[in-house]
Amino acid sequence: MRPADSTHLTLLLRLRDRSDQVSWDEFHARYGELLYRYARGRGASHADAEDTVQEVEMYLFKAMGGFEYDARKGRFRSYLRSAVVHALGRRASKHARERAGLDPALLDFAAAEKEATADQQWEREWRLHRLRWALRSVAEEFEEKTINAFQLHALAGMSADETSSRLGLSKASVYQAKSRVLRRVREQLETLDPDEDV
Repeated sequence: MRPADSTHLTLLLRLRDRSDQVSWDEFHARYGELLYRYARGRGASHADAEDTVQEVEMYLFKAMGGFEYDARKGRFRSYLRSAVVHALGRRASKHARERAGLDPALLDFAAAEKEATADQQWEREWRLHRLRWALRSVAEEFEEKTINAFQLHALAGMSADETSSRLGLSKASVYQAKSRVLRRVREQLETLDPDEDV
């Protein structure tokens, strides 16, 4: 995988080289779980969700050859959501053999901007995706108990008393873990591209 400071945009630009397997692996590592979870949340089976992820990545692979970033066309996240919705629709359709509704030659990010922002499930998955990415990228900076305290108290909603009892930490240590990890997660989220709504 490339260094953690590689941005969303630089990753997309690297994907223009279809033979750059490292970048395609990075794309899958970064966005595959998001696509899978969203597909599952829309009712896809495990197998269909995995196939949907592969289909979205395949169409993106076809589209990236002539990709040029233009912020006026919309957000990449809207394109991803639209791609998943179309892929799920094709899977459910009796006409599954028909060509994709998305035109890979245009890579139209704005295709479903309004629909994507109105989709609360997508917005929730997108925020969780960013949080998981940031947490994974800073986890090595902390002891395992510190990360566990953050996950139980800050993310799972367990009380500080329950968390301290479960992990054998003082209550003050639980609050400190939450504060330290949250600070680093926020800093990491700021390294993402501005169009990703820090």
